[in-house]
Amino acid sequence: MLWEKLVALVIKNLEKRKIKKFIILYFILSLFFFNDAVSNESGKVLSFVAGCYGCHTSNPNQPFGGGYEVKTKYGTFISPNISKDELNGIGNWGKEQFIKAIKEGLSPKNKPYYPVFPYNWYTKMKESDILEIYDYIFSLPAVKKNNANHDLIFPYNIRESLWFWRLANKIITNKNNIEYNSKYNSRGEYLVNSVGHCGACHAPLTFLSIIKDYKNLGGRKETSKFSNDSIPNISNDINEGIGLWTESDIVFFLQTGIKPNGDFVEEDMALIIDHGTKYLKQDELQDIARYLLKIKK
Repeated sequence: MLWEKLVALVIKNLEKRKIKKFIILYFILSLFFFNDAVSNESGKVLSFVAGCYGCHTSNPNQPFGGGYEVKTKYGTFISPNISKDELNGIGNWGKEQFIKAIKEGLSPKNKPYYPVFPYNWYTKMKESDILEIYDYIFSLPAVKKNNANHDLIFPYNIRESLWFWRLANKIITNKNNIEYNSKYNSRGEYLVNSVGHCGACHAPLTFLSIIKDYKNLGGRKETSKFSNDSIPNISNDINEGIGLWTESDIVFFLQTGIKPNGDFVEEDMALIIDHGTKYLKQDELQDIARYLLKIKK
């Protein structure tokens, strides 16, 4: 690739003290070719870390065009098109409608979204961050793509039943729900418990797949006949969690997907790293690590 050759050329000329013109050229070219989100880098990173890109992109050439399949014991969820296409996407949405969808899990027509879309974690997202994502999505070309509907088993295919689920969810989670929590104490806590919604996978489930405590990252064991998967404990428990990991172990893992023992992460988490955490700044990753190492199961 061009940039790799250019970097090699810069390094080769370091000892010859002829680097000035090469460095200038390198940074000029990087502005045009290497940084593909110069106009809205923050919105891009937030959309990746929040899972917007990963869940709503099945084809890298059609970002946010939807069509990504999530197979569960309830059936298969198919992500919708959230590009700015007016016919199939969200091109007709205003900013207030976008914020409502993210923070409340409700469409512009006030229809509830399935909780496979982790809006419960986005409740405490800063509106400024949500609007950064909105601006980034609308800065990209529209994707003219119509996706299939969810393929769910009865009674989960009845969307109106979600109103009962939402009521039960609110009652069961009560004060443990992040909606009722006070301000986050650090950037790491905000990224873990809101934008990054780590508990959407790592928090244990109760009745009706409702999460009782959004700050419990003790993992979950699937007992359903539909799945044999288990999701690891990422609390600071030294026996079952990551309590023996160091801060640098966690940072390196979130950048590369490599565990302290040298093993590579499982496929689902690999996608989250590749489409999300690896884009975070070093200090943000360090803040996440410090927060995770404080969490008890």
